Amino acid sequence: MKKLFLTIAVALGMFTAVSAQSNMWVGGTAGIWSSKVKGGDSQLSFKVMPEFGYILNNNVGIGIALGGSHTHGATLDFDGNALTSEGSLNSYIVNPFLRYTFLKSDLGGLFFDGGVAYEWSKGTAGGLKGSGIEVGLRPGIALNVSSKVALLGKFGFLGYQNKKQDYPAEVNGETVKHETNSFGFDFDMRNIELGVNFKF
Repeated sequence: MKKLFLTIAVALGMFTAVSAQSNMWVGGTAGIWSSKVKGGDSQLSFKVMPEFGYILNNNVGIGIALGGSHTHGATLDFDGNALTSEGSLNSYIVNPFLRYTFLKSDLGGLFFDGGVAYEWSKGTAGGLKGSGIEVGLRPGIALNVSSKVALLGKFGFLGYQNKKQDYPAEVNGETVKHETNSFGFDFDMRNIELGVNFKF
């Protein structure tokens, strides 16, 4: 929790320092994902990530995304097996980032969001709790609808992720700790987010 408050304080401090000026944007993205193991467990999740930021120059901006996700169904491991029979899982995410835009034209441009995201989760039943942190890049594309409105698409993730989960064992009720460290490029439907930004 201390890491969360520190992240929020740093991000809001950067944003407040420039908020008196113009060249700001507000908007966000959303994504949905459904998975099912043949003859086994299924899972449906969606994520909403409102964001706001400030354009520093023609190519660079800073921002912060504050949002969350909701997962309905069993919590699955990487092999698609159920860790718990959790009814649903709510997650909350804080993600300060720096956005670098390139190959810009009147139609839009490509960009990378580089930053640190902190996530904490809690199940609605069964006692599942979790947290996670990631450091890396998210590539994306912006398509200009007008000088003030742009459609966004974010695809994949390149970097490091650490996720921890605590849940009671179904046999004896003792707490089971599950931790995963990952590094690499992850490009699948779970990492696709679509949205819109408004500049003012």
